Amino acid sequence: MSEELRLSVSKTKTFLDCKLKYKFNYIEKLPKKDWDHHTFGKFCHSVLEHFHKQYLEGCLLPYNTVMNDSWKVAWAEYKDKMTPTMKKDCWDLINKYLKLVSLQKGQFPANVIAVEKRFDFQVAENLVLNGAIDRIQLDDDDVIHVCDYKTAKNKKYLKNDWFQLLTYAYVLVSGDPSIKKVRGSYILLRHDFEYMTVEFDLPEILKVKDKFVEYAHQMNTETEFKPNPTPLCNFCDFQNLCPEGKAKSFNNNIYGEVAY
Repeated sequence: MSEELRLSVSKTKTFLDCKLKYKFNYIEKLPKKDWDHHTFGKFCHSVLEHFHKQYLEGCLLPYNTVMNDSWKVAWAEYKDKMTPTMKKDCWDLINKYLKLVSLQKGQFPANVIAVEKRFDFQVAENLVLNGAIDRIQLDDDDVIHVCDYKTAKNKKYLKNDWFQLLTYAYVLVSGDPSIKKVRGSYILLRHDFEYMTVEFDLPEILKVKDKFVEYAHQMNTETEFKPNPTPLCNFCDFQNLCPEGKAKSFNNNIYGEVAY
């Protein structure tokens, strides 16, 4: 009997993007770099998570009070890794979000029904799917809506790449078979919290299981682990270990943006 394989969206996408990076990261488990753009993203995620979590727990305080408290919680965790520039950029983003929330009418933020929703369940023999959904909300038309925050400046890497949101839709359907449609959005923090939105019907959602089964088979049978050099090599933890990736030369970036 084969050993259990635990998959997440990020682990799967790493394998699909570059098999050598997958080997370095998940098989050899080599040390990874501490990237500013990762810290930046985690900090913003943390602030927004704490903000909505307090309202989920019944908080009745004003938005600005709760946001200030949420900032303090995140700052206590990440302050040693945050540069002054990163702090200012995050502060500007969070204040922009606070203004947007203040202008919302109706049930927001009450329509946010979960944040950082973790999942860990078996989808097939010896195959477990795990991860966390940034935000789940119930829209005014009663459609369940999964959202993932994105802090990159460059939107092109998300265009027509709905695999992450489709996976989250599958997670929800697996827990509640009565769901027939799921809406999914990437929320672009650096683009005035713009939504890139798509809707999935049930047949499309259910096909995700077969995709993960196939990807698991590919991972279990892979032997060559060849690199796949792209502009994203500039952000790879293992670039110095990969001649093909090391040969790549690109312009500087800021917090995850590839600049051309």
